[in-house]
Formats: sequence, C-alpha cells, structure tokens
Amino acid sequence: MPDLSYDVTAPLNLTLDRISERAGVTISRCEFDNAEGDRVVGYLVEPAGTPRAGVVYIHTTSFKEGFLPEAIQFAEAGGIALCLGFHYIDDQVASIRQTVQSIRRGADLLLRRTDAIAVVGHSGGALMTSVVAGIDHRFRCFVLEVPMAGLTHHWRNTSHPNIVRMRAGLPPELFESTLEAMAPYDAEHFIGDAQAPLLFQFARFDIGVTVAESEEFYAMAPEPKEQHWYDSGHVINDVAAYADRARFLAKHLDLPGLPDALARRLQA
Repeated sequence: MPDLSYDVTAPLNLTLDRISERAGVTISRCEFDNAEGDRVVGYLVEPAGTPRAGVVYIHTTSFKEGFLPEAIQFAEAGGIALCLGFHYIDDQVASIRQTVQSIRRGADLLLRRTDAIAVVGHSGGALMTSVVAGIDHRFRCFVLEVPMAGLTHHWRNTSHPNIVRMRAGLPPELFESTLEAMAPYDAEHFIGDAQAPLLFQFARFDIGVTVAESEEFYAMAPEPKEQHWYDSGHVINDVAAYADRARFLAKHLDLPGLPDALARRLQA
C-alpha cells in the first residue's frame, strides 16, 4: 500500500475571498495548503451560525462548481461545505495523491468548525473518496456517485470515447507503465477497510462505467452500505439522487433540516 500519511497539524494558510451571500449563507472562494503539491482551490459555503456538520464535496466532470448548489442547501440546513475539484496534472500518480490529500486537508479545515463530517464524491472524485474511506476514519459517512474499482480498470476497459482515443494515442509501453504506477492507488485496495456507512449511486446509462463494473465494486465494500440506481448518464441529474444524498447525510450527520432545504428549492 502506498504511504499517504501526512502531518495533520501542519498549517493550512487558509485564504478566503467572499463572493456572494444568500439568506443566512456566505459563499467564498478559498485556497489552502495541501499535504503535497499545489495549493487547494475551492469554495467554502458557510451558515450564519455555528455549523452543525460539514461536508467535503469533490466533483470531477464539473470541477469545484459541480456540487455547489447542494453545498448551498447544506449551509441553509446549518452545515458548512467545501467544494473541490479533481487535481488534473500530467503526472498521474501525483494527480491521484494530491486529490486524495486535498480531501483530507479539507477535513482538517472543517474539523476546526464541527466534529461531524462527510465526503460526497463524483466519478474520479468518488474513486479518491473511496481511498480516503479506507485510510482516514474521521468521517461519519461517504457518498460515492458513479464510482469504480480503479482508474487503471477505467483506462484499460472503458468504451468512453475520450479514453478510447487516449489509449489509441499512447505508445503501448507508456500506457502500461502508467497503469503500473497508478495501480497501487486503485480504489479496490482501500474500500474494504472503510468503517463508516457508504452510499453508492449508480447510473444505468453511464457510457464510461458498466453495470457489471458498478456491481463488482459495490460487492467489495463492507457493511453498512446501500446502493441506488438512476435512469441517468455519468453525471446523475435525477432529483431522486439529490434527495437520496440529502436523506443519507441528514441521518448520519444529524442534520434533519437538509431534506427540507432541498424540498424548498424544488418548490420555489
């Protein structure tokens, strides 16, 4: 297993730039030091009073803005939310490591304000969240939207056209050596050590992750866990998925107002 230890007491050197306010909610751009590599850039969404709980949201397809609407609803319910994106850099192992550590440094930030935290991850962010679930037991629960057993499986087997073109364009020896370097970080090596409840959200019409791959990864995870399927593509835009996340987070973070925050948005 790769060494992903770091100094949790290291300073974050947090900077905030307030950009917007809603009723009882403040949205700020933020930056803070990662455990390795570049500084982490995201959004910090805060309630008016003392936060009752916290969530790190990490999105791959839509970067740090992907979960921002849900982060605002989370703050409306009394929580504090941090929205991050996947760390895309040319060095694939460094990209994985920096993304994993950004989630954990996000936990360091949120735990200054509350003792009940969770992670919601999408796609590659869900893979990195699965790694975190196996090594960092400070979180109350995890939500994994369209996860898979590992990036090496995705790169080698997916029919997603972007990855197909990438495979065709890389020299075979470079492709294989890259997968060999990435393999120790595949989620399948970590998810079995998760100790907190897990919510898996899968898409029936995902062109990049098959039903069989989804079911295989779900089987690797320990209890307590639950899975839900949606008639959607890779970015799950079914309102039922939002409601399922809100219910799950409300239960495990003791934030009963979260489903109501979503309901008010739907009625507006």
